[in-house]
Amino acid sequence: MVNYVQRARDVRHTLRAHGMEDGTRIVLERLAEDNEMLRQEMEQLTITMSKMADIVSNIATVGEKLKMDWEEVRKRFHPDKDMN
Repeated sequence: MVNYVQRARDVRHTLRAHGMEDGTRIVLERLAEDNEMLRQEMEQLTITMSKMADIVSNIATVGEKLKMDWEEVRKRFHPDKDMN
């Protein structure tokens, strides 16, 4: 498990505890790990959102087709069809 840098006071504490050189290295490593984790999560989120958009698009297409089919059924079988 990685100890992520979450606040400025965590950075200050790390620098005090490990010294400027080692502390800076530790903080930068934690930031790099955190950044990579965020990048991976954003990539997964993008894939999920893309799949959701495809599903919504398919639902809209099916809904439009059902609407056209329903209108066709109404035209063919409406009781007042012969009066038009």
